[in-house]
Amino acid sequence: MPHIKSRYLNGQRGTGYHASFDGIANGAIAQYDIVVAIGVDGDRIKWRKADANVAGRRAGVMGIADHAASASGDRIRIVSHKVIKSVNTSASTAAGYPVYLSETGGAWTATAPTNAMVVGTVLVDDASVGVVLLAPAHCRNAFDGDGVVEP
Repeated sequence: MPHIKSRYLNGQRGTGYHASFDGIANGAIAQYDIVVAIGVDGDRIKWRKADANVAGRRAGVMGIADHAASASGDRIRIVSHKVIKSVNTSASTAAGYPVYLSETGGAWTATAPTNAMVVGTVLVDDASVGVVLLAPAHCRNAFDGDGVVEP
């Protein structure tokens, strides 16, 4: 089993995040996409977009892309949680309600999909200046590849 070297774990001083991974993208990934670890490339973890519809992409170690990666093999920084501002959270009932991993790769939604997995919380409920705290590393109701709910 490969050992993840400490030089690939980055402290996030002044940004509110305790650590990040210096990883490798498996495909194009947009900033703030929810991603899941799928393997290693040398000493770095490989990440791809998480997806509520696809077994193997809806459970496991997850994070949020801190910046975009345009293609497979690009370096990418993954954080454990992120506050996303100025988004539409009007589909949510109110602040404090969950957001879910979407059936669209990398995205989140305020409406529970078929394979509902909580990946964050609505902090401000508003159509244009909504705020969401994404924390997929702390998700609940993850489905494994067999469709079995993992607590």
